[in-house]
Amino acid sequence: MFTALPDTDRFLPDCFGDSHFSPADGWKTRDKLEAICLPVLERCVPCPFRATCIRQTRPHQSRFDGVCGGRLWLDGEVIATAQFLDDRDLPLPGKERAICGTLAGWKRHNAVGEQSCDPCSAFAPEDDPESDLPATEAATSVQLALDFAA
Repeated sequence: MFTALPDTDRFLPDCFGDSHFSPADGWKTRDKLEAICLPVLERCVPCPFRATCIRQTRPHQSRFDGVCGGRLWLDGEVIATAQFLDDRDLPLPGKERAICGTLAGWKRHNAVGEQSCDPCSAFAPEDDPESDLPATEAATSVQLALDFAA
Protein backbone atom coordinates (compact mmCIF):
# COMPACT_ATOMS: atom_id res chain seq x y z
CA MET A 1 0.00 0.00 0.00
CA PHE A 2 1.33 3.46 -0.97
CA THR A 3 1.51 6.23 1.61
CA ALA A 4 2.59 9.82 1.10
CA LEU A 5 5.73 11.08 2.77
CA PRO A 6 5.12 13.36 5.72
CA ASP A 7 5.60 17.09 5.27
CA THR A 8 8.74 16.94 7.41
CA ASP A 9 10.63 15.27 4.54
CA ARG A 10 10.50 18.43 2.42
CA PHE A 11 13.43 20.81 2.50
CA LEU A 12 12.55 24.41 3.20
CA PRO A 13 15.11 27.20 3.04
CA ASP A 14 16.10 28.78 6.33
CA CYS A 15 14.32 32.01 5.38
CA PHE A 16 10.91 30.39 4.90
CA GLY A 17 8.35 32.28 6.96
CA ASP A 18 10.91 34.58 8.59
CA SER A 19 9.84 38.21 8.19
CA HIS A 20 13.39 39.45 8.84
CA PHE A 21 14.30 38.49 5.27
CA SER A 22 11.63 40.66 3.68
CA PRO A 23 10.26 43.10 6.24
CA ALA A 24 7.14 44.85 5.02
CA ASP A 25 6.83 47.11 8.05
CA GLY A 26 9.06 48.50 10.75
CA TRP A 27 11.53 50.40 8.64
CA LYS A 28 11.58 53.66 6.72
CA THR A 29 15.31 54.24 6.25
CA ARG A 30 18.27 52.26 4.97
CA ASP A 31 19.70 52.09 8.50
CA LYS A 32 16.51 50.50 9.86
CA LEU A 33 16.40 47.98 6.99
CA GLU A 34 20.04 47.07 7.65
CA ALA A 35 19.33 46.71 11.38
CA ILE A 36 16.53 44.24 10.63
CA CYS A 37 18.13 42.27 7.78
CA LEU A 38 21.90 42.19 8.34
CA PRO A 39 21.69 39.80 11.32
CA VAL A 40 20.03 37.14 9.11
CA LEU A 41 22.10 37.71 5.95
CA GLU A 42 24.73 35.07 6.77
CA ARG A 43 22.02 32.39 6.99
CA CYS A 44 21.95 32.47 3.17
CA VAL A 45 25.56 31.29 2.78
CA PRO A 46 24.93 27.52 3.09
CA CYS A 47 21.57 27.64 1.27
CA PRO A 48 21.55 25.68 -2.00
CA PHE A 49 18.69 27.81 -3.37
CA ARG A 50 20.41 31.22 -3.67
CA ALA A 51 20.31 31.23 -7.49
CA THR A 52 16.69 30.04 -7.52
CA CYS A 53 15.78 32.69 -4.96
CA ILE A 54 17.20 35.46 -7.15
CA ARG A 55 15.68 34.02 -10.32
CA GLN A 56 12.20 33.79 -8.78
CA THR A 57 12.25 37.04 -6.81
CA ARG A 58 13.89 39.12 -9.58
CA PRO A 59 14.96 41.69 -6.98
CA HIS A 60 16.36 44.29 -9.38
CA GLN A 61 13.34 44.29 -11.69
CA SER A 62 10.83 44.23 -8.83
CA ARG A 63 12.74 46.87 -6.80
CA PHE A 64 12.87 44.42 -3.90
CA ASP A 65 13.72 45.45 -0.33
CA GLY A 66 15.15 42.73 1.90
CA VAL A 67 17.41 39.67 1.78
CA CYS A 68 17.46 37.56 -1.37
CA GLY A 69 20.14 35.15 -2.54
CA GLY A 70 22.68 36.12 0.09
CA ARG A 71 22.42 39.83 -0.65
CA LEU A 72 20.62 42.71 1.02
CA TRP A 73 18.62 44.70 -1.54
CA LEU A 74 17.19 48.19 -1.22
CA ASP A 75 14.98 49.46 -4.02
CA GLY A 76 16.33 46.71 -6.30
CA GLU A 77 20.03 47.42 -5.73
CA VAL A 78 22.52 45.39 -3.70
CA ILE A 79 23.69 47.24 -0.59
CA ALA A 80 25.37 44.33 1.24
CA THR A 81 26.55 40.82 0.40
CA ALA A 82 27.12 37.88 2.72
CA GLN A 83 30.75 36.89 3.18
CA PHE A 84 32.34 34.28 0.93
CA LEU A 85 29.80 34.59 -1.91
CA ASP A 86 30.78 35.18 -5.50
CA ASP A 87 28.57 36.19 -8.40
CA ARG A 88 28.05 32.71 -9.91
CA ASP A 89 24.50 32.45 -8.58
CA LEU A 90 23.55 35.81 -10.09
CA PRO A 91 21.97 36.09 -13.54
CA LEU A 92 24.18 36.78 -16.53
CA PRO A 93 24.49 40.41 -17.60
CA GLY A 94 22.42 41.70 -20.45
CA LYS A 95 23.74 44.06 -23.08
CA GLU A 96 27.21 45.48 -22.44
CA ARG A 97 27.15 48.97 -20.97
CA ALA A 98 29.31 51.90 -22.07
CA ILE A 99 31.12 51.77 -18.71
CA CYS A 100 32.01 48.06 -19.01
CA GLY A 101 35.71 47.38 -18.67
CA THR A 102 36.07 49.90 -15.82
CA LEU A 103 35.77 49.81 -12.05
CA ALA A 104 32.49 51.72 -12.39
CA GLY A 105 31.24 48.97 -14.71
CA TRP A 106 32.06 46.26 -12.18
CA LYS A 107 30.35 48.27 -9.42
CA ARG A 108 27.22 48.64 -11.58
CA HIS A 109 27.04 44.88 -12.26
CA ASN A 110 27.34 44.31 -8.52
CA ALA A 111 24.71 46.93 -7.65
CA VAL A 112 22.05 45.53 -9.96
CA GLY A 113 22.78 41.95 -8.93
CA GLU A 114 24.21 40.34 -12.03
CA GLN A 115 27.43 38.56 -12.94
CA SER A 116 30.27 40.74 -14.14
CA CYS A 117 30.96 40.65 -17.87
CA ASP A 118 34.46 39.56 -18.96
CA PRO A 119 35.88 43.10 -19.31
CA CYS A 120 34.60 44.07 -15.85
CA SER A 121 35.74 40.86 -14.10
CA ALA A 122 39.29 42.21 -14.03
CA PHE A 123 38.13 44.89 -11.59
CA ALA A 124 36.57 42.48 -9.06
CA PRO A 125 38.34 42.71 -5.70
CA GLU A 126 40.68 39.84 -4.95
CA ASP A 127 40.25 37.90 -1.73
CA ASP A 128 43.82 38.45 -0.54
CA PRO A 129 44.70 36.75 2.76
CA GLU A 130 47.44 39.36 3.30
CA SER A 131 44.93 42.21 3.09
CA ASP A 132 44.36 41.93 6.86
CA LEU A 133 48.06 42.59 7.54
CA PRO A 134 49.38 46.08 8.04
CA ALA A 135 50.86 47.56 4.86
CA THR A 136 54.47 47.04 6.00
CA GLU A 137 53.94 43.34 6.76
CA ALA A 138 52.15 42.73 3.46
CA ALA A 139 54.95 44.49 1.57
CA THR A 140 57.57 42.43 3.43
CA SER A 141 55.77 39.21 2.56
CA VAL A 142 55.63 40.15 -1.10
CA GLN A 143 59.33 41.10 -1.04
CA LEU A 144 60.24 37.75 0.51
CA ALA A 145 58.25 35.95 -2.16
CA LEU A 146 60.12 37.89 -4.84
CA ASP A 147 63.49 37.12 -3.21
CA PHE A 148 62.74 33.39 -3.28
CA ALA A 149 61.55 33.56 -6.88
CA ALA A 150 64.78 35.23 -8.07
